[in-house]
Amino acid sequence: MAMQVFDAHTHLGTWPSIKECQESLLCGMRRKNVLFSLVSHADCSSFPGEVAPDIEPLSAVEGLKGCLAFAKENEGRIFVAVWVKPRIEPFPSEELIRLMKENRRYIKAIKLHPFCERTPADSPAMEPYYALAREFDLPILVHTAVDEDSAIEHLVAAGKRNPDLRFVAAHLELGSDHRHAIEALKGVPNIYCDTAWVDLSSALLAQEELGADHVFFGTDAPVDGADTLDNPMYGEYFAHAEGSLHSRLSLVLFDNGVAFYDIPCTLK
Repeated sequence: MAMQVFDAHTHLGTWPSIKECQESLLCGMRRKNVLFSLVSHADCSSFPGEVAPDIEPLSAVEGLKGCLAFAKENEGRIFVAVWVKPRIEPFPSEELIRLMKENRRYIKAIKLHPFCERTPADSPAMEPYYALAREFDLPILVHTAVDEDSAIEHLVAAGKRNPDLRFVAAHLELGSDHRHAIEALKGVPNIYCDTAWVDLSSALLAQEELGADHVFFGTDAPVDGADTLDNPMYGEYFAHAEGSLHSRLSLVLFDNGVAFYDIPCTLK
């Protein structure tokens, strides 16, 4: 039997259509024994730039509604990270807070994309949303990359400034060899990381340097459609899952993420 998987970094978006995006994500999940996925709505991007130049950005409320509808259609399999837009929406709206209260069991994180929101993790603009994270006891999933707003140093500063909050460094600084990010995260125990576009050797290094429980599997699915999880980078994880790395990869692929995001699961 294939190892159970939790994909802690996936998206919805209208590329090429929301229906096809949903179908691709679910198809990939079935093919790779992904029992649960955590989704955020990429169409909320306030400044998508070349990533998706033609989208009409959704409000945080609209994005949350879309994710919640998908989660409810796939009860117990899909969970939600609330995409926030601190530059465009300086404070969480009353409707956003109401939706979060009414649907708390589906919501497992707050998502910040510093590049698409032009807001570094240590920006004062994030303070109302860090207060929101405290109110709902939610971790903050933060896109990290080599661009100025997404640099790992911003997240490290935010983590040190908010030791009572939990953060996840998505991508371990996308576009790098990840070693700089891993080194930067040492000694900041409230910052974890996911493996979206992170090679297996870097993930194992992060385990060694940051803690066995600090690394979660994530893929950015379905950025390449239903084939995202067939990318050779992710194939390495699956290929080694039943070998000598079994115990370490069972933590990365499933156990760590399920525990951290409080995914209701009785499967073992």
